[in-house]
Amino acid sequence: MSDSVRYLELRCPGCLWREVCGPVEIAAWLRKAGKLRSRSHPELPVLYDVFQATAPRLSCPKCGKPRLTVANAIEHATPWPGETLCLCCSKPIPKERLKAIPGVRYCATCQREAEQGRPKQEQDFCPRCGAALEVRVVGAGNSTRYVLSCTANPPCNL
Repeated sequence: MSDSVRYLELRCPGCLWREVCGPVEIAAWLRKAGKLRSRSHPELPVLYDVFQATAPRLSCPKCGKPRLTVANAIEHATPWPGETLCLCCSKPIPKERLKAIPGVRYCATCQREAEQGRPKQEQDFCPRCGAALEVRVVGAGNSTRYVLSCTANPPCNL
């Protein structure tokens, strides 16, 4: 039961901003904070523990103040009885899909993307400032290079 999906609520005590985070959102926050590598997928209990330890050092996206708090999101703490969640995006799988394909583990969108060879891309974040990274084309003469660059304004020098 320790590997069950939990939803946590991230709150700012200053401006009362809040966000309910599932495993995907928790991983994104940790990657932005530099606590999780871009391609790593730790076990859920480890992910939750690291998130709770890191939350006081995270800054509020609305007011910019640090010291966010974490609490269980009561309304999302447990899925409805008999509800199955997608292993990739953690969204509920529709009952019609479960009836048509017994034992299915992924929602239709995630399954389709995996079958087409396009696994869900995870966003990479700048190790210096935490902003998103994007691939840019740098042309020099007859050669073309692709480099990761920071999207912050002004951008960091990687």
